[in-house]
Amino acid sequence: MSSLVFLALLALGSTVSHAASILQTRDTLVDCLNSSLSSHGSVRVSGDAVFTSDTIRFSSAFAPGFRVVAEVANEHDVRASITCAKRTSTPFLFTGPRHGFYEGFGKLQNALEIYTGAFWHVDIDAPSNTMTTGGAAVFKNVSGALQAVGKNIPVGGGPCVGMVGATLGAGIGRLQGLYGLIADSLLSVRLMLPDTTVLEVSKKSNPELFWGLRGAGFNFGYVLNATYRVYDAPAHGTNLNADFEYPLNSTRAFYQALHDNKMPAPLCLSTSVGFSAVQNATTLRINAVYAGPEAEGRKAVAFLQRIPLIRQNLTQIPWNTIPENSFFSLGNQRINTCGINAGKRVVRGVAFNKIDVNTHVKMTHQLDYMVNTYPQMRASSNAMYFCATQAVANKSKDETAYPWRQAIGHHTWGIVYGDANTTDADIENIPKKMRDTIAASAGTAYLNTYIGFSDGDEPAKSIWSAEHLPRLAKLKKRYDPDGLFSHYHPIPV
Repeated sequence: MSSLVFLALLALGSTVSHAASILQTRDTLVDCLNSSLSSHGSVRVSGDAVFTSDTIRFSSAFAPGFRVVAEVANEHDVRASITCAKRTSTPFLFTGPRHGFYEGFGKLQNALEIYTGAFWHVDIDAPSNTMTTGGAAVFKNVSGALQAVGKNIPVGGGPCVGMVGATLGAGIGRLQGLYGLIADSLLSVRLMLPDTTVLEVSKKSNPELFWGLRGAGFNFGYVLNATYRVYDAPAHGTNLNADFEYPLNSTRAFYQALHDNKMPAPLCLSTSVGFSAVQNATTLRINAVYAGPEAEGRKAVAFLQRIPLIRQNLTQIPWNTIPENSFFSLGNQRINTCGINAGKRVVRGVAFNKIDVNTHVKMTHQLDYMVNTYPQMRASSNAMYFCATQAVANKSKDETAYPWRQAIGHHTWGIVYGDANTTDADIENIPKKMRDTIAASAGTAYLNTYIGFSDGDEPAKSIWSAEHLPRLAKLKKRYDPDGLFSHYHPIPV
């Protein structure tokens, strides 16, 4: 036998052996799950009719690769899934709404997806002003349930973002000027650790872990449920929802107005700079929400009406209906359908401590250049969250693992690629340049980023601060020494 033939057969044998090894591991995993899950749980494997819909994500970029899905129905199933994954040396990822993005997901392949959609419950004790949610409840579940009993709590702008997931990163959103970050309203969680022990975690019980959960909580286990403080909703549960659209040449006046005006605590601004098919040009749209009486709200947003604009719409509406009404959506219920499979898109973000008007204007022109020079990028946009921060900044930087309480706002870029082949190099690396533009004038020592708006290419200190990293590393070594929960922004140890 010639040496070339021998080497070819050897390579073939190695490939077959590797494939058989994966198949054996998969079969062992499936057998373990089938024999361990409760009668309400289920197992999906590649080829099943619903496997693709169970594993597809909001963004196809850097998507993880799953070969088995465990649909868990209760605490027993969560424990069984972790145990089977460990027994078969299978990496795993807990999922719920599947809207999160992280470059590192692409490294997770041949994995087990533990799907927690059954944990969507919201239970409210109105007299005690507390609410307990399951780990997969999303903002629209929470706001709808609270509206029904005259309560509220800080939530983000997207109705389909997970409540607990946002909390574990800190939770930026409307009402933060009144009540702080979402994590500031967290009272306790029931956490299943990597060894499947369940802990009650709060300021009184395991307080150091409670500190770490609020900012880096994805690293320590799965939150079965979380209990929050909730609040009496002002103005009978209504907010002023004010939408404005401006031509691009009004951006300087807008950023100057933000620089010059102090935000009242009930006010939150969200912006979107992107290409408008109606205007056939890049425009700036603003959604201003004021949690209080309409007259107060109109006074608070009057400065926005003094800037040359294209259109505006101001209405007083129930606070839980803001998502389907914001940005001129006018009650569009499609926004609440929580769709996924939105194609190839990535996210970048930066927190800023001050507004430099010139650099903010420069960034909008960079985006305008990108969407007009490269038409395949026209669905991309820049969003800014500029909510009042009084209740956020009132707490110490060391109150939570999330450190950027001094930030006055956050930029995030939703970069949408109209075709699968376009890379950042093809578009002059403009997405990174926009982030760098704002970061250079943000008034920070280095890039500061909220984890929910991060890409995954940032150093860990940009997410948690250099000062918090040693403390977080100790927690990671104690509660997840084998790094089982390390597939989304792992703490370096």
